[in-house]
Amino acid sequence: MAASSDVGSAADTRVSVVIATYRRPDALARAIVSALAQTHAPLEVIVAGEQGDTDTAALVAGHADPRVRLVVNPVRGGPGPARDLGARAARGRFVAFLDDDDLWHPEKLARQVALADDRTIVTALSEVVSPEGRLVKPTRPYDGKQAIDEWLFDRRTWLGGGEAMLQTSSLMVPRALFDTLGFGSAQHEEWEFAIRALRTHGYRLATVPDVLVTYFTGQIYSWEGSIGWARDTRGLLTPRALSGFCLTVASQSIPPRGWARVRAAGRLLGTAVRHGRPTARQLFAFALIAAVPHGVRRRLRSGGGAAGPFTPAGWPRG
Repeated sequence: MAASSDVGSAADTRVSVVIATYRRPDALARAIVSALAQTHAPLEVIVAGEQGDTDTAALVAGHADPRVRLVVNPVRGGPGPARDLGARAARGRFVAFLDDDDLWHPEKLARQVALADDRTIVTALSEVVSPEGRLVKPTRPYDGKQAIDEWLFDRRTWLGGGEAMLQTSSLMVPRALFDTLGFGSAQHEEWEFAIRALRTHGYRLATVPDVLVTYFTGQIYSWEGSIGWARDTRGLLTPRALSGFCLTVASQSIPPRGWARVRAAGRLLGTAVRHGRPTARQLFAFALIAAVPHGVRRRLRSGGGAAGPFTPAGWPRG
């Protein structure tokens, strides 16, 4: 594709790696090793931490590789502001993000640089590891034929589950984008970042069609916070995407049982109907999610396979 020849003829394919972290030195050490082991050697590995995290500061200060350096957010703002701080300090033409509890395959940066240009965000397939099993996602990479938010949140099949996935550790982004856009502090920050980049800033999204990231799932956001995010982004999301988000994404975090589960489901359904445009597949998926516990659904989709070693996330995942 054209993006490949653009970078192939350019001298500057330098990549800065940004790892946002907070008080997880063991996980961070593994992530740094993963970044430095790339066949396309990174220009630098920027550890984006927060004030008061002395373990992280000591780890970086004692690291043998001079490419590893620390930037510190003076206030606790979460992963979004930490990533923004790291990206704006980056010296590379591209910035690749790695969450501190995830891992990259050695050829990840090389494969992404081959698709990159100054108007393209590049992602890749991920092996998603949870206590219930392992999945490869996205099963249907983005092809640009529909709105990015509808690709993320709509349902195209009745029983197949979510086919899309956009996760921070798979992203390579042109550094220049951070002059005008960032992740910010809102939850679901990587989704909002990508949607705004494509819909309001004219960027493209390309996917390397191979597994290059191992992503360990962990904490998820509250359904109440997700409703707030959906309302705040109504002007950014299409009605179909908004209802799909409420009914098939945010609904996955409703309480497991009792009146709290009924209340949460009712609020999400009400938000989808008032502010979105629910489809029959979205409503069917919502009914299934409300009736069958999340762990059971996940095991059914993964075939009941064992997950192997599991590392929980430190920050909530989008």
